[in-house]
Amino acid sequence: MRAADTAYPVEKHMASVSLVFDDEQNAYLRELSETMNLDFGEFIPHVTLINVTEQDIPRLKLAAAALPSLDKLVLDGVNFLPDEAGNCVWVELRVQKTSWMIEVRRKLLEMLDDIHPGLDIDGFRPHITLGIVEAGTLGDVDMSAIPRQLPVIIKPRAAACYNGVHGKVVEVVE
Repeated sequence: MRAADTAYPVEKHMASVSLVFDDEQNAYLRELSETMNLDFGEFIPHVTLINVTEQDIPRLKLAAAALPSLDKLVLDGVNFLPDEAGNCVWVELRVQKTSWMIEVRRKLLEMLDDIHPGLDIDGFRPHITLGIVEAGTLGDVDMSAIPRQLPVIIKPRAAACYNGVHGKVVEVVE
């Protein structure tokens, strides 16, 4: 299935502070995307904590380093989110929104106040995007690939990231 085209506001998401994972967990998430028939191309699985409008990587690295560590991320289901234009549907794994995430989001909003695009705490929806499909083709997604019990992501780490098309993290800067 071909990845859908969407009018994604790239200028609002030039870079990010995101939770990233080890190679084994990345391989699992990429394989899950492929098994579900999602043609998302090469991607770095992540949970975005904040998107910013400038690629001020030194500042983002400092912000990521200032965050407390996290032992695990709990995945708790699948989301299907249509884009605003109705051209595509984003397929995501939901991540439990914990008090750690809310506090970290608050800290990042304060530290990066002048370069985030009007973000807030309430609108934060932690997830891992697995792919994008054209509207009307959701039936081609193989939902049997989703295990009954989703795995727990162990020891995610915060990092500064460059973002590309569709909000994909294209480089993790450590």
